[in-house]
Amino acid sequence: MRSFLIIVSFFWMVTAFSQGNLSDKIYYGGGGGFSASSNQVNISVSPFLGYKVTERYSAGFGIVYQYVKINQPVNSSLSNIGWSVFNRFNITRQFFGYAEFERMRFEYFTSFTPEQTEKSTYNSLLIGAGYSEQLSGRATFSIMALYNVLYDEADPLRPYNSPWIIRAGVGIGIF
Repeated sequence: MRSFLIIVSFFWMVTAFSQGNLSDKIYYGGGGGFSASSNQVNISVSPFLGYKVTERYSAGFGIVYQYVKINQPVNSSLSNIGWSVFNRFNITRQFFGYAEFERMRFEYFTSFTPEQTEKSTYNSLLIGAGYSEQLSGRATFSIMALYNVLYDEADPLRPYNSPWIIRAGVGIGIF
């Protein structure tokens, strides 16, 4: 599956970069996310690079870094990293639909001591909507509410404590 995604991404980028004025079609930025419960806090940072295929549709990729602070059963923190590919469709100038596939390599505790951890991978399929507001020039502020359709409450090995993810960030060149 990983090889297939790399090949598709490569051909998509070759096709995308060979058309039109590149500076008008490329946008970039960064987002962040936050979720919390009584036992865990997740904070994520996710820079991205997108390409406007049409005026309303764009696609791109990003990387994800996640800091996890766990209060119980141990008081410790972990770091997770991953990558994502996304699609964005502008319904109006401000409102958009959004879908993203994310693959996260995350760390988890194997016992009740912070020193004993292992790593695993987790796939998320995030679907939702967002709102963008132009700040000035080419800069925009966006906020999204996303739902992970692959989330399984019964799965003990997952980097997120909820299927809902709220993200906010700034992009350059989206409009």
